[in-house]
Amino acid sequence: MSPKSDSTLTELSAQLVTAVEVAGNSVVAIHARRRIPSSGIVWRDGVIVSASHTVRRDDEITVTLPSGDTAVATIAGRDPATDVIALRVEGAKSHVAPKADSSSLRVGSLVLAVGRPGRNVTASFGIISAVGEGWRTWQGARIDRVLRLDLSVYDGFSGGPLVDATGAVLGLNNSALARGTPMALPGNAVDRVLDELLERGHVRRPFIGVAVQPVGLSASTLKQHGLSNDTGLLVLSIADASPAEKAGLLLGDVLLEANGQALARPDDLLDALSSVPSGGSLKLKVLRGGTIKTVSVTPADRGGQE
Repeated sequence: MSPKSDSTLTELSAQLVTAVEVAGNSVVAIHARRRIPSSGIVWRDGVIVSASHTVRRDDEITVTLPSGDTAVATIAGRDPATDVIALRVEGAKSHVAPKADSSSLRVGSLVLAVGRPGRNVTASFGIISAVGEGWRTWQGARIDRVLRLDLSVYDGFSGGPLVDATGAVLGLNNSALARGTPMALPGNAVDRVLDELLERGHVRRPFIGVAVQPVGLSASTLKQHGLSNDTGLLVLSIADASPAEKAGLLLGDVLLEANGQALARPDDLLDALSSVPSGGSLKLKVLRGGTIKTVSVTPADRGGQE
């Protein structure tokens, strides 16, 4: 190895050490589960964010700050669908994490995952292995952009920050949302969830209470009703006392459109619901017994339900 190469590696090593130190100033240990603590990030003044699944109880939560001091934390809100939780810590001095724009990250970008599963900081070095667009979590939350990671997953990984070479936070690490695959929610997605959690304690997610599956429409049905989309959503079940039941939807109905948007996949219905304002309604175009009907449904708020 040439002296120049050796110097370059030494400089990179020193830069990574500094990045971990910078990030570590805003990473706390959260004591809210058995065995080892989980990690959290001082995202705003007096506000810590972490992965919701790592905080196993709702009270008697303490955090260990980078200084080694401990403080009592209370839950401001949690969102199971994005696995984000917000904690408030009153009167404790700590550094708010510096943020970086993650929009420029590409596959192969070098990153660090930082955690504090106890008094000391841990870190893992790797790359962005994939950048996903328009991803939906298994609990139904839509995330515009998700970062998949190629790095070692240590205890305390979830809830800690993904950082760049300067120690600035790019996102919130999570190993549960993608069923064991390390990933990170970009910082702007965390901010959107956090705003709602601090405002109302949960993220508003409208629902109407139906289970559906795609179904093909016959050529004669398309011709008879002048339909351009050859697929709809067959209603398989309707929850008792749900908005769908109250609006008069029936088993076997085929949903064709929602507020003028064609419905070919269950995600299409979820997307249409997410655009309905609080107190608003969803106008459904329904095929029932060979006849086209219009059914207006006022969605309910799923709130913080698991």
